[in-house]
Amino acid sequence: MRSRVRARILTLAGAVALAGLTAAPAAHAAASGCTHNWSGPQICIATTGESGSTYPGTITATWTNLPASRSKATAYITNWYAGTHKMTAKRHGDEIKASWTPQGNPFADGKLCARFKGSSVKACVDLINR
Repeated sequence: MRSRVRARILTLAGAVALAGLTAAPAAHAAASGCTHNWSGPQICIATTGESGSTYPGTITATWTNLPASRSKATAYITNWYAGTHKMTAKRHGDEIKASWTPQGNPFADGKLCARFKGSSVKACVDLINR
């Protein structure tokens, strides 16, 4: 009888522990997203922000697989709350890249997107305030 009670208690404790693990929101210290045009130009956005915050940390926008004649481009970083930030991206090897570390936190929950002048596609990541 004691072994059955002990087995039930251990099973219940394990189920409660597992439920606690699966109910916790996934947290990532960094986020990234890319377009999926593998044969043509590809745009990516990456952030280094801390988990559970809408502050994205350093934002990096990258444009790859573009013509070799391009040495720079204008990048637009957009969030519905913060509006659009414009920056100049410069060539680094086979890609054009721009980085920005915003001061304070002008962002809100929602999408943070990168787009380059001369391209019709954009890459986005979700900012989540937990």
